[in-house]
Amino acid sequence: MMRWTWVLGIAASLFLGCARESADELFSKGEAAAHKEATHPQAEAHLKKFLDFYPDDPRADLALHALARVLLNRHKFDEAIWFYETLVRRFPESRYADQAQFMIGYAYDLQGQFEKAREAYQKVIDMFPKSELYDDAAISIRNLGKPPEEWFPVDSTSATGIN
Repeated sequence: MMRWTWVLGIAASLFLGCARESADELFSKGEAAAHKEATHPQAEAHLKKFLDFYPDDPRADLALHALARVLLNRHKFDEAIWFYETLVRRFPESRYADQAQFMIGYAYDLQGQFEKAREAYQKVIDMFPKSELYDDAAISIRNLGKPPEEWFPVDSTSATGIN
């Protein structure tokens, strides 16, 4: 009886090991599904599995970025913020780190949590002074709580052609 238990245990381990999708499969499926809103639930599932099974894969920062974007689009703000924060914390030198930090501010801004948004945008300025998002973060701070049409006032004299 003991022998069969051991054999079944080995067989189950082999089966489960073979059943696990490879890092390439999970990443590819998740990344592809992230591009269409209709497949965002599949993207979420594949990318979470990828990150659970292969957290040290060289593409982990991109997977975190894609997953957080999908979650933000699905209005799962707190979860999106968590994945963006994880990206910034684990991969501060990633080419996606400044974008992730900016998106943390954006997610808080969307929820009306303006003080947290201000802090997150300020971190873009402090942590990533050479980022292309530096000016966007500063503009976002100045315009917290305002509708986009109020961000850049139109000069009425130039709109009428009078100079």
